Amino acid sequence: MTTNLIKIRRTPTASSFFTVFSLVVFAILQYQEEARRRHISLPCAAILVALSAFFLFVEPIPQPQSYHNFADARGFRCRCSSGGGGSGGPPLFLPPNVRGRSIIPNFGDVVSNVVILIGGLSGLLALMMMPAPTDDADECWQLGTCLPLFFVATVAVSIGSTYYHWKPTDSTLVWDRLPMTVAFVAIFCFMLDDYLPGSTNDDSSNVTGSNTSSIGPAVLAPFVIIGVLSVLYWTYTDDLRLYAVVSILPLLLMPILFMCYRPRHTGLAQQGIGLSLYFAAKICEEKDHEIFHWTGRRISGHSLKHVLAGLAPVSIAFMVLIREEM
Repeated sequence: MTTNLIKIRRTPTASSFFTVFSLVVFAILQYQEEARRRHISLPCAAILVALSAFFLFVEPIPQPQSYHNFADARGFRCRCSSGGGGSGGPPLFLPPNVRGRSIIPNFGDVVSNVVILIGGLSGLLALMMMPAPTDDADECWQLGTCLPLFFVATVAVSIGSTYYHWKPTDSTLVWDRLPMTVAFVAIFCFMLDDYLPGSTNDDSSNVTGSNTSSIGPAVLAPFVIIGVLSVLYWTYTDDLRLYAVVSILPLLLMPILFMCYRPRHTGLAQQGIGLSLYFAAKICEEKDHEIFHWTGRRISGHSLKHVLAGLAPVSIAFMVLIREEM
């Protein structure tokens, strides 16, 4: 999302003020005590203020149709598809305006989704290889609910992204973004659960002062609903603000979790590699045309984004296999 799409308004509209005010009051009433018990009231308040300012003073962000104009729009046809075979067949890569039943359009962006598929399947395979935890509710939730959702959503992203890049339009983009938001939310909730302190018992008679519950199970369902609604909201209003929050905010908060909190399990290096790969993927997405030019029209930035984004869940899958409780 380019910054020239963001327009600031000096005064918020009455409808936006009422909506933001209502949601802030609901969030405070619903989660204030929970945040206090987990000692995260201050960061939660800062996030709430930042989000309120964003929705109050940033005008609705439309989906630019130029987003669908990717650098590598070449089609692909196997030489054998013409029946001639050998070197007498047609060229492998065809100009963007050439269409046909045997031609894969936007070949680079379509076929690179195989890497994302491999990433999701590698995670599911890693989870199948792990023995089921029986004595740790948090471990059961992470390995039995949250990470499976992340890897299944990653597989769905590969399918949705293939469908979108076959014919890039707003209507097909929905099926790319829906599973993507679920994947964002799932891995973010996993990080929150592993890094943030559990809900402490205020009863002074409890000599252990142990954690009574983790945060992941409490926020996963609401966050998934918000993620899905962000795509539906964009579909019906052509306003990307909520989707931008869902897709960007976790990327900004996860490095803060690395720096400020101590995880309950090992695997920090694999998480850092996965996050770095996704940051690099976002850079490649923004430099789609430039990378296509720099590589001599061999691979575009968006295709490279798919490759790097697909390697990120592979790193998380490796984390699953080697992690231990700290």
